[in-house]
Amino acid sequence: MTIDFSSIFHQDSVLVIFTIIAIGYLIGNIRIARFEIGVTGGVLLCALLFGHYGYTIDPIVQSIGFTLFIYSVGWQAGPQILNVLRQDGPKYLVLTLFMTAGSFLLVLGLAWLTGLSNSFAAGLMAGSLTSTPTLVGAQNAVSSGLVSLPTGETANSLIESISVAYAITYIFGTVGLLLVVKLLPNLLRTDLAAAAETFANERGFKAENVEEKIERPILRAYELDDPGLNGMTIAEALAARTTKEISYKSLYRLKRGAALIDPQPETVIETGDKVAVFATPEEHAKARDLYGLGAEVLDRDLIDAVVDVAEVVVTNPMSVGKSLEQIGTYERHGCYLTRITRSQIQLPLAPGTVVQRGDVMILTGERRALDRAIAELGAEDRKAVETDLLTFAAGIVFGLMLGQITVKVGDINVGIGTAGGLLVAGICVGFLRANRPTFGRMPAAARFILMELGLLLFMVGVGLNAGGGIAEAIGSVGPVLFVSGVVVTCLPLLCGYAFGRLALGMNPALLLGALTGAMTSTPALGIVQQAAKSTVPALGYAGTYALANVLLTLAGTMIMLL
Repeated sequence: MTIDFSSIFHQDSVLVIFTIIAIGYLIGNIRIARFEIGVTGGVLLCALLFGHYGYTIDPIVQSIGFTLFIYSVGWQAGPQILNVLRQDGPKYLVLTLFMTAGSFLLVLGLAWLTGLSNSFAAGLMAGSLTSTPTLVGAQNAVSSGLVSLPTGETANSLIESISVAYAITYIFGTVGLLLVVKLLPNLLRTDLAAAAETFANERGFKAENVEEKIERPILRAYELDDPGLNGMTIAEALAARTTKEISYKSLYRLKRGAALIDPQPETVIETGDKVAVFATPEEHAKARDLYGLGAEVLDRDLIDAVVDVAEVVVTNPMSVGKSLEQIGTYERHGCYLTRITRSQIQLPLAPGTVVQRGDVMILTGERRALDRAIAELGAEDRKAVETDLLTFAAGIVFGLMLGQITVKVGDINVGIGTAGGLLVAGICVGFLRANRPTFGRMPAAARFILMELGLLLFMVGVGLNAGGGIAEAIGSVGPVLFVSGVVVTCLPLLCGYAFGRLALGMNPALLLGALTGAMTSTPALGIVQQAAKSTVPALGYAGTYALANVLLTLAGTMIMLL
């Protein structure tokens, strides 16, 4: 029996799609000397190979992937768009505009100098910056009819040119950016670890390592057998011991005889009372010595508590713009903050970290205490297993309809296109979701799979379209594209660093994090954080990443319209 695999793959596009994604994942996770091209690069390379041998898929697959990805980009950016106006926001805004505009003008200049067409220029910018949103914006400008086709060109040929240029420049865009980010501090003799520590001291917090171990609080019950506590209020007992290890909010429940008492600062202690304390193991040990806690007791009335973990979306204006120290989830409510993320980037768990609208805080505590903290912070993003597909689909429909609207200026129809419409719709839904977490519910796992799958489906289509013509392109414009790609990858980063240091006066560790965000490169952020031995660069990355995705999408569209 002979199995013709070539024939099987040619007849089944679904098989082609998921084979490319599976092999691409394997290739993307190969690490050589701490460098890897990532899943997107792996899928692109695999798709190019399949495309070279004539394998194709239905164009609707790439369209669906494009729709899911670009809408998700807007959805993710929505909560952070207004945050760029707070604290360091103006610097992030100016830096992102500088990087996007500088890259845009540099690409146009190189295209004019080397005679590259707009389609090659768009792919050059997208690949050199490893910016999929730029690629999406450029290709959509063609497919949606915004671009007037040059004589002798078709929409498919322009899209293929964009894809080919993207493929040729993408690999160095990925590896080159990592190399520049890694070598730049050494070349400039900048100690990123010291810079991160300086920034941390200026903001009043200690820089933390991403992998820092978080102790989980536990509930234990003790007998109060210290005669010196008899007749004192809880507030007086705590004040008498000059320590902040335990606050009265950590006292979960008091038992006197058979009566259960909710501890308050004015509650009077009597000898023989029993108390349940919610604290970490280390704090339990210190509290026993400092507060006269007696033997640990097993009393189900005291320790029968609901200890839970809550994912809280910050929306309350009273908490937005405050530092973690000012919010004081532990001091005020007895709840432990174990993680805080912004745009899916983990931030330092430090007193000086400033909270912004849409940030997600992971709190651990007794259920009643959690409810009090949630009411002050915003709303709980409950771990629902269902996604609000009605809102998700309606948002996409709104974006697609918005992209169809054009305004006639002279003889030219001007509009934002499908990519722009989906971005605007995603931003609106994401912003509303951040302010009203019960609206448009989407669990984290659902967000990841929709955005990741959308991106990979789109990249499969890009690679297959480019595969057929990449050999010819490498022979004709390949060297020009590659050299131009090296320039576009390196020069904006170097200029952006100089601009950030000299014009904006930004801290080097924070600045490099912001630059990786402006170039939408999460792997590069990892390199910076390793060099800085701190999560401080993540603050800069989160400040520029969301806005950069939006601007780079528009840049791809603009190149094709010129």
